[in-house]
Amino acid sequence: MNCKNCGAPMVLIRERDYYACEYCGSTYFPNISTEGIRLLGENPDGIKCPLCGILLEMATFDDAYQGYICSRCRSLLFTRTVFRLLIETRRARATTPPEMPARYTPAELQRQIRCPVCARPMETYPYMGPGNIVIDTCHTCDLIWLDHRELEKVVNAPGRDRGIPPPQEENAKEERDPSAKRHERFEENLFDLLAHLLD
Repeated sequence: MNCKNCGAPMVLIRERDYYACEYCGSTYFPNISTEGIRLLGENPDGIKCPLCGILLEMATFDDAYQGYICSRCRSLLFTRTVFRLLIETRRARATTPPEMPARYTPAELQRQIRCPVCARPMETYPYMGPGNIVIDTCHTCDLIWLDHRELEKVVNAPGRDRGIPPPQEENAKEERDPSAKRHERFEENLFDLLAHLLD
């Protein structure tokens, strides 16, 4: 990407998700999509989509999790850790009604794709979490490949964890507003006292 101000090549500051021009000091912040994806351009490591053969784009999801996306087929590539954290976060923050996922077709299990990084065949199997999807995993590179809309199927599938913030978010909320916790304890003590007096 070239600087719109002076035309010099811009450098991606990956940990901050923006481009900087080392010549004139200009910056460019890519927009975030309605799906919570910020596209950062083609990856410099030459990682290609195993389905389309084009370079994957670097992307940040929900301004927190890094991965890759194919601009043609919209498939996604994550590390297994990022996949787990992104699903936990998005399911916890979900506010829409859950969607009953359709069953995957057995033919999806027969597909064989190669890891975009090491080119070894990826292992294809049903995902054991919510969503009824088939995922492709490279255990050597610790990567997961998702076809378009599979992430949404997992996030939108019914389950008790959906719409419930994880414990660390609750703790962070208490740290931001300790008076809420004190008020909660006061109410509990008041109810205990009333119960004791009425016995």
